[in-house]
Amino acid sequence: MIIGFIAVKKNSSRFPNKNIHHIDGKPMFWYSVQTLLNSKVDKVYVSTDSDYVKEYCKNRNISVIWRHSNASRMEDKLLTIVRYMYYSIMEEPRIVVNLIANCVNFKSEDVDKAIEILEKNKLRDVKSFDRNGVENGLIVYDKSVMESNYDLSYYNGCIICDGKEIHYKEDLDDYLSG
Repeated sequence: MIIGFIAVKKNSSRFPNKNIHHIDGKPMFWYSVQTLLNSKVDKVYVSTDSDYVKEYCKNRNISVIWRHSNASRMEDKLLTIVRYMYYSIMEEPRIVVNLIANCVNFKSEDVDKAIEILEKNKLRDVKSFDRNGVENGLIVYDKSVMESNYDLSYYNGCIICDGKEIHYKEDLDDYLSG
């Protein structure tokens, strides 16, 4: 089983309400959900501390993992959050796909290709990078990464794709005008 995770925090210090900012009538995080739904991922979970996100997902039959304040610190590493989600579900996935909530232009083909690279090469994780070599928000993990205490894997791969993380309002403006 392949599980998809998207962590959607309530607020952002750099771009307030970034993850729920509407683009073409949909909140930004929903683009990541749709990408995973259209990929090889078998089930998608959204982890959040936002009532808005929780209701939005509930109304669209997307499973939610509620992150209480003691599991929602700004300084938490992404891998810590992904492991929190992993240990919060009943399924035992062999692969975990994490896609950030603040990226509107990933394609399901990017996700599928990253999964294929992981499986074909027996890797522990595959990360996405843009054409300039900057990491851009998609990470596919083998379950062994979830169940270990390591922060970094030494069997990793990469995929080049056009995903663009939105951190500031200006990033979104540049994306929409480009």
